[in-house]
Amino acid sequence: MLVGREVEQRVIEQLLAGARVGDSGVLVISGDPGIGKTGLLDHARTLAAAMRVLSARGVEAEREVTFGGLHQVCVPLLPLLDELPGPQAEALAVALAVRTGPTPARFAVGAAVLGLLTRAADEMPLAVVIDDGHLFDESSAQALAFAARRVVSDRIAIVVAMRPVQDSAFAGLPTLHLGPLSVEGARALLESARSEHWTAARVARFHEATGGNPLAILDLAGEAERLSGAPPHTPVALTGALLAAYSRKALALSAEAGTALLLAATDNHDLAALGRACRAAGVDLAALEEAESAGLVRLTDIAVEFHHPLVRAAVYGEASAASRREAHRLLAAAVEHGELDRRAWHLAEAAVGPDDPAAALLETAAEDAGRRGANAVASAQLVRSAAHTADGGLRGERLLRAGDQAWLAGASEEAARLLRQSLALARSPLDRARVLGRLGSIESRCGSLEQARDLLFAAADDATPHDPDAAALLLADAVEACVYLCDSASGLRAAEQLVDLTGSSASPSARRIGRMAAGFALVLGGRADRGADLIRAAMAEPPDDSAGSDQWRFRWALLGPMFLREAGEVRATMAEAVRTVRTEAAVGMLPFLLTLISRDHAASDGWADAEAGYVEAIRLAQETGHHTDLALASGGFAWLLARQGRAEESRHHGGEAVRLGTVHSAWLAMVWAAFGAADLEAATGRPEAAKESYEALADMLSDLGVTDPDLSPGPELVECCWQLGEPLDAVSIAEDYLAAARAKGQPWALARAHRALGVARGLDEGEAEFVEALRLHALTPDPFESARTRLAYGSVLRRSRRRVHARPPLREALATFEHLGAVPWADRAAVELEATGETALRRGAGVIAALTPQERQIATLLAQGRTSREAAVALFLSPKTVEYHLRHVYIKLGIHSREDLAKAMADG
Repeated sequence: MLVGREVEQRVIEQLLAGARVGDSGVLVISGDPGIGKTGLLDHARTLAAAMRVLSARGVEAEREVTFGGLHQVCVPLLPLLDELPGPQAEALAVALAVRTGPTPARFAVGAAVLGLLTRAADEMPLAVVIDDGHLFDESSAQALAFAARRVVSDRIAIVVAMRPVQDSAFAGLPTLHLGPLSVEGARALLESARSEHWTAARVARFHEATGGNPLAILDLAGEAERLSGAPPHTPVALTGALLAAYSRKALALSAEAGTALLLAATDNHDLAALGRACRAAGVDLAALEEAESAGLVRLTDIAVEFHHPLVRAAVYGEASAASRREAHRLLAAAVEHGELDRRAWHLAEAAVGPDDPAAALLETAAEDAGRRGANAVASAQLVRSAAHTADGGLRGERLLRAGDQAWLAGASEEAARLLRQSLALARSPLDRARVLGRLGSIESRCGSLEQARDLLFAAADDATPHDPDAAALLLADAVEACVYLCDSASGLRAAEQLVDLTGSSASPSARRIGRMAAGFALVLGGRADRGADLIRAAMAEPPDDSAGSDQWRFRWALLGPMFLREAGEVRATMAEAVRTVRTEAAVGMLPFLLTLISRDHAASDGWADAEAGYVEAIRLAQETGHHTDLALASGGFAWLLARQGRAEESRHHGGEAVRLGTVHSAWLAMVWAAFGAADLEAATGRPEAAKESYEALADMLSDLGVTDPDLSPGPELVECCWQLGEPLDAVSIAEDYLAAARAKGQPWALARAHRALGVARGLDEGEAEFVEALRLHALTPDPFESARTRLAYGSVLRRSRRRVHARPPLREALATFEHLGAVPWADRAAVELEATGETALRRGAGVIAALTPQERQIATLLAQGRTSREAAVALFLSPKTVEYHLRHVYIKLGIHSREDLAKAMADG
């Protein structure tokens, strides 16, 4: 019977009622031991009688069992496994050891769990009930939390009970904090358990002593006189008091029952294995009946269930260290041979100091866990393996691999700590290079970019004499850090080394990646002509088939076209890379890759796609803890929003980019955010404020030593000077920018340069500049810049009283701005057009602009011919959630079929 939990019961009732009708719900019940979490879960199971209930429980002994918690949840649903899309079915089958296959990526198992749960919910409403979630192995918790965050419109309820812990994967989900019972609740519970008279004063003191904890109230009621006799307001160590009470009961058992109980407390997962361990210890499993009579355990046909986890903790904690080790030794020999991780854990717990067999078995178990995608478990097992390894070099190697697995599990701080331990044990310069490279990669995503750069350069220096290909790839990583940092000097240093390392003897992969990275560094450092040639040469290299699914190929396939900003064949390369990213890229790479794709969309005509991509990149970067990716996505999004005139949102994301950029030295993110802030001033007709912001941006770039004209606000400053009546400054800035653009030799910068000259010189001397700018714009994929040129050209024509000639470029500018959703720029173009005597016909941004970013993503995929299930897989959603958003898309667009959708998306 539940007492004093009426509010909590109603919350659970509403959660389950919603799930039955397709309104998914997730609830974490958090509270101290004995506070009543399990009672509420029992209540949830009772209410879910008409639903399919999947129950699981975390156990201390299984925290290093590969996907042990997930196995409990998913095994009843395995008959549905082959109905999932192929990649999901394979990922989950490998994770649960149902079959062998490629190692699943970090979030692939979570996406598969989502798919399996939603498929099961198609048949009948589903309730997933998890007790002691804080004891789930971390890999299982991550997978289930990933799924829980994405159920929206499915007949699914997920309820997790756990103790308050900060670092659990379940943290951040909707949480109900379970507090103590009231005094009246304590009285009701006492009276239901013991038929004696409880005075108000006695109840109040007992309530104070037990903190209103239901378990303590029931199990310490027999000690009420002792507890009530303590001076008022004297604290009682509640957990200690409970443990002591349970220990006294355990110590009163016979020696035979005590031995059997200790073995059960050590591991009660498998009753047959427990029986074998008992026989090896010379006792009978039936001796546990004595512990059952004492109220410590309950025996069933398949398990030994402890009255409460604190009972188990008391029994195990009261035993001597030698007795615990002996229990683990007996259980290691008793568990089934196939239960590798459980046997390894027991063997390690039985060991004292270095133990090569235990270390080797733990390493083998970690390899299996890693292959199945249980990276957190693999890392913990490798740490244990290292602790039992006598040889320093081998210990360092195991710590390196533990760090790798921790990084793959998303535990960046733990990964860095383990890698630093490994670094101290490195046996050779190449070993040292491997560790430094890993540390550099972690810092570049989650820490200090300056440290990342320095670590990667140091790693390349160590690797160069021994493995030039490895050194080239490390330097390519260093270039990426330099780009984030806007550190052109260091980038140029890396470029020089990369040119030397990527000669004819280099592997195809190292040559392609190294030369492309060298090209980026040269562009950043102002040697754009040579840099562009290197990028083109690298892109022309045939792909290295031996690289397999190496994530590098996506990164560089996207970066190359972005740096060149050219139309034509280069764009086809970009389009192909974009098509394959969602199906082949690891989820950990997606924040960075989606940011690149979104930046490219923002520099072409795909602004709605850019917004959707930025939103997803930001969400995934937050989930993965990739702070530098988050900074860059936020900066890029702020810039896009500024061009759309969405001031409040732009300032929010720009502020986030600056905050993260300052912490992590992500200067490129701050440059993008600063450009956005200045563009916002310009777009809203504030040339003085805009000029001040653009000048601050130019000063920032100068201080950083960045001379790439693509990042320079020169053309924008020219327009501000022209609007403010400062023609001499405008001409000087325009000529300086033209020199930089000519040095780069790329059409995007040259088009902007000629526009700037046209504005600065006026119609008499500048008309040819506008014509040349428009010719060059045709060689680039960026309609916004082309429309800016047409707006400027039309404005100059109008002010020169050539109103009829001004109308065509102004009409085209207005149409482009409206198509893109650049509202303030469309307003300016409309004002200019009306000043020519022509009424501006406004069409707005189109119905597509009414879609949310997620609706836009879903509509785009479905319009391409994907099924709802395929779109769900690509976006890490459930099919029901896709259908939910699709209904909103149909309503907003006023359509009724997939054919209508394809047409609406094509029309924009």
